[in-house]
Formats: sequence, C-alpha cells, structure tokens
Amino acid sequence: MAKFMKSAFQNPLSFYGILLIEVLAYSSYGVFINLSRVNGIIMYKSSSLVLLLEIIKFTISFMILWSEKNKLNYKQIKFRSVISFSLPALCYGINNNLAVYMQDHMDPSTFQVLCNLKIVSTAVLYRLIMNRKLKFVQWLSLTLLTLAGMLNSYIGMKDKPQSLNDVYLTPVGLSLTLVYCFLSGLAGVYTEYILKKEPMTLLSLQNCYLYIFGILFNFTFWYTQTAEDESLFQGFTLYTWLVLLTQAASGLIMSAVMKYSSNIVRLFVITSAIPVATIISIVLFNFQPGLEFYAVIILVVVSIVLYSLKL
Repeated sequence: MAKFMKSAFQNPLSFYGILLIEVLAYSSYGVFINLSRVNGIIMYKSSSLVLLLEIIKFTISFMILWSEKNKLNYKQIKFRSVISFSLPALCYGINNNLAVYMQDHMDPSTFQVLCNLKIVSTAVLYRLIMNRKLKFVQWLSLTLLTLAGMLNSYIGMKDKPQSLNDVYLTPVGLSLTLVYCFLSGLAGVYTEYILKKEPMTLLSLQNCYLYIFGILFNFTFWYTQTAEDESLFQGFTLYTWLVLLTQAASGLIMSAVMKYSSNIVRLFVITSAIPVATIISIVLFNFQPGLEFYAVIILVVVSIVLYSLKL
C-alpha cells in the first residue's frame, strides 16, 4: 500500500485522480450533514461524530498496517516518534471544541468569513516550519484562494439576511479566531513535518499514532459533554454514517497528501471543494447561486493556475 501510494503521487495522472476523489469526498461533508437532519434539526452530537471518525480512521489504518506487517521495521517504533503525534491530535481536538465555543462571541457568518484566515496561517507556518520559500506568484495565488473562501462565506451570509442584521464580533471572539486559525495551520503543517521527518516509516503506522491520540483526546471531550444515559450513536441516520465513511476516506487521503505532497496542495483541495459542494447543492437541493458563485470558481481556478506556474 505504501509503495502504491508513493508511486501514485509521483504519477501526474494518478496524482490528480487522487486529488479529484479527495475533492469529491471533502465537498460531500456539508451535503450529507444537511441530509442527516431530522425535520431540519441535527439530532446527534458533533463530539460523537468526531470521536467515531477518529475510531474509523484508526481501524482502517490498523488494517492496512496489519497487511503491511512484513514491511514493518520495529526499530522505527520509538517513544519520541509516537509522542510527537500528540501535538497535532491535541490541536485538532481543541479546535473541534473551540469552534463551538466561538459561536458565543460572534455571529455564524463572521465565523465563516474569518476562519478563512487559516489559509494564511497555514502558508506562513509552512514557510517557517518546513523552511520552504514560496515565490511571490505563489503568495498571490494563496491570497486569491483566501478571497475565494471569504467570498463563498459572503454568499452564505447573503442567503441568510437575518445574519447580516445581527453581525457582531467581540474582542474575545477575535482573539479566539486568531487562536483557531493558528492551531489549524499548526496542526496541518506540523503533521506534514513529522510525516516527512521519517520518510521510511509506513504511513499506516504514522496514521495509527495520530488517530490513537485523536481517539483519546476526543473521547475525553465527548465524555465530558455527554449525559450518562446518552448513547454514542444517538440521533444517527443513514446519512450520518455516509458522513463518517466519506470523511474517513477524506482524512486518510489527506494524510497521504501531506506525506507525499504538501499542505499547500491540501489548501487548494479544500478550497476547490467549495464550488463542487455548491454544484451538488444545485442538483440535490435546487440551490440557485448568484454571480458571486461564478466569481468564486474563477478565483479558485486562477489561484491554482498561478501556483502551478514555474515563475
């Protein structure tokens, strides 16, 4: 599996094929979340969803690792290597809960717009931690990518006029946003750093390290937020399970992207999912986009082309 994934990322055709699958999986999140509502209400806890997602990703990673056990070098299993994955797992766990707490200090639309700053924080941390210098045209493309994300958030604000009348942001909310974007960028870039630090270590083994910490942290968050009589699966529907399966696939592909490609590619995948998700919404929910939607597509395409240029 490791050899297959590495060769797949070295072949341009299979590389873009994998990225296309990732874009489709990532963009399906909002669609399946919307379909999982019962009478317009999400009946399950987000902490349950996140915990089960970590469990599924760990299970799949362990199964892959078991199939590759003949290639496993047990000398590579070191305490320092294992514990290094606790930092990104903790960052992801904090952010999943911080996103909920932030809603008390800003309106949802402001939250969506400001969270696009994680593109900038990821790029800056990528430059510092990975020591990869980005060219001017690449910074320009990332700026356009951030604008595309913000414009897409504005479209969501436009579709909910009440949010425009109640736009607010407290100083605490602004501070939390900066922390959220920093932790998001740090988790992504540091994960890439430790994945690439030991290039000969099996990706499936490294994923097991990451997801076991994810399970521990998210179980703690879930347990402290759940009543004694509540089930982990309370409120789940068929579409909730589709969310879990597609996002598990998305997470596993994304870890391969970070090991064999880069976090910058990850940012483009995430932002490219915006127009794809909108197109799916047009088909399934009869959503009618305005001209701004086409501007988002243009910005995403231009940013991808600019970043690809060898200038």
